[in-house]
Amino acid sequence: MLSRGPVPMGFRFKKKENFDAGFHRIADEQIARALADWARKDRAVAVHETRKCLKRLRSLLRLVRPALSPRDYKKENANLRDIARELSTSRDAQVMRETIELLRQEAGPAEQEALDSLSDQVAIVHSHVNSNDQGPDAEHTAAALRKAGQRLKKLSVKGQDFEVVSPGFQSTYRQGRKAMAKMQVEYDEEASHEWRKRVQAHWRQLTLLSGAWPEFFESRIALARRLSDVLGQDHDLAVLLAFAQGPASEALGEDGLSSVSQLIKKRQKELGEQALRDGEFLYADRPGGLNDRVRSYWAIAAKRPKTEVVPYRPSKPEPETDASEPAGAASADHAPAAQPRVAAPTKSQAPNKPVRRQTMAKKAVTRTVPMRKPKAIVARQAPIKT
Repeated sequence: MLSRGPVPMGFRFKKKENFDAGFHRIADEQIARALADWARKDRAVAVHETRKCLKRLRSLLRLVRPALSPRDYKKENANLRDIARELSTSRDAQVMRETIELLRQEAGPAEQEALDSLSDQVAIVHSHVNSNDQGPDAEHTAAALRKAGQRLKKLSVKGQDFEVVSPGFQSTYRQGRKAMAKMQVEYDEEASHEWRKRVQAHWRQLTLLSGAWPEFFESRIALARRLSDVLGQDHDLAVLLAFAQGPASEALGEDGLSSVSQLIKKRQKELGEQALRDGEFLYADRPGGLNDRVRSYWAIAAKRPKTEVVPYRPSKPEPETDASEPAGAASADHAPAAQPRVAAPTKSQAPNKPVRRQTMAKKAVTRTVPMRKPKAIVARQAPIKT
């Protein structure tokens, strides 16, 4: 089973670190991690984890893009993209199988039969592909990663202080807002996929800058990652629908194709509605306003000591009490309630657990994708607002 796992703690700039030095440190760490992940025995995990490292590197490049020469950015971004593309084919069949299992949770008897046929076609087509294509060559990919690391070492990042990353951060966020605006007018599969790429770049760049004020960044990162999950599921469904309407259409037949198409489009409608709701929160700020806030937090954090007299204490919800109650009295409203008798959940009443793209087949379906619990970002103290 694949798991996203926490973002590496090294994938962020240090508060008192020169951005040029930080860029090269982070790039070196991600190349080293990619090589270690690529050496894993489980090929599916190796491909998945290596692709994540490449995505982080491309987000890092996009963040400092204005501080690089246009030629250097285009060359290195294209190089990392090409390495990732060589790894993507081996993921296609697995993602389609996981997407089919996700759809089964809401399928009726007729739809289940159609999904069985579709699953068989996925297995047939991709077994034929795999017999002719053994996947990316292990040594070739490792050599490409090492060469990419050497090329990144030679890059020169120009600029001073936060201005090294400020234009890139603002540009990525602005592109995400524009992509969402297109989706608000009319749903489009390609626009949805492009929006997801901008969202992924945004939350990875938030992670890179999270050292300034971890508690502030945690909530934005969690929301952006959920939005990425929602748009990712939408893209997976679009890929599966294209496969059903193409290579698998004859085996499915007219009725089977209709059942599968309706099931997919219903799920896509639900995901699209949630994506726009989450997007309104994530992209509520104007690009310049958010960029100015992050710049201010970074400037304040750079001056703060590494330790504080009183450490940061996460807030806990206070229990509500009735002011008319005597102190210490327990009201019926707040007394422990007897555990209600609830029937075991059916397929249509699945527990509300997060659905993650890599583990769809293992998770119960929810109508929407719940917020992830934010990964703890090590923090000393939140900035004091006066």
